[in-house]
Amino acid sequence: MLTEPLVHAIFSPDKLPAPLGTHNVRFSTIKAYERQGERGLPPAGVVAYTVGMPDSSPASRKLKELRLRAGLSIREVAHALGKKNGSSYQHYEDRFHRPYLPRELVEQLVPIFDSRGVNSSELLALAGDISARAAAGERDRGMLRIDELDVRASAGAGLMSSNERVVAEWQVPTGIVRGYSTAPAAELRIITVIGDSMEPALLPGQRVLVDTGDRAPSPPGIFVVWDGLGQVVKRVQVLPHSDPPRVRITSDNGKYDAYERTLDEAYIQGRVIGQWRWL
Repeated sequence: MLTEPLVHAIFSPDKLPAPLGTHNVRFSTIKAYERQGERGLPPAGVVAYTVGMPDSSPASRKLKELRLRAGLSIREVAHALGKKNGSSYQHYEDRFHRPYLPRELVEQLVPIFDSRGVNSSELLALAGDISARAAAGERDRGMLRIDELDVRASAGAGLMSSNERVVAEWQVPTGIVRGYSTAPAAELRIITVIGDSMEPALLPGQRVLVDTGDRAPSPPGIFVVWDGLGQVVKRVQVLPHSDPPRVRITSDNGKYDAYERTLDEAYIQGRVIGQWRWL
């Protein structure tokens, strides 16, 4: 029997736990999403394409989708690229693990796919082109495509680094996000809260939406910061008139001590603008 849990989507977490802007939307994995279609249910809602041990990255899976839309075979694309056999190209669709495809490859594919009606921005987005990713992300059936990252695998390079491990690609209705943020889709990330330092506002294992383009803690709010060992979620507030600017970093859970850093030493990675909580 198929169970369809609901997700409690709350934005503007600075005012948590007040239920500001509550949306009850269907949350589905790929399998549940397909079952909804079989039962005639509308596919609207928040869709998380989750994977345990991914065989390929979201970029490589999207490349395959674009090739099929263009009506091209693997062999045809390989020959157009000047490759002797299809396997040399197929690697990028089936066994490529990095979050973005090589820029040189994508630029070679643009004229091949463009002649078959595939917009160049969709391909350039696969190479990490921010403006192209934003355009492509909002064109897909009124949905935003947002990467979910494994912050446990972080090496401190930040949430926009190509070294970050993408574990899922979410599709979120544009209207839900645009009611609270105008951030480009390419600058949004989803991560999992680790630890209990932000209870009761944020719970361990809960997913939050981060605007990586907003790193200035004015006004104060909840941010992702690098603490020297990993990415953590904390409240950050600027200390007025400090020179150089200093910030106070606090947890909602009283058993954790607050501390201060200069703004540069805080290594702010982005502002948390939303959360998903199971009902």
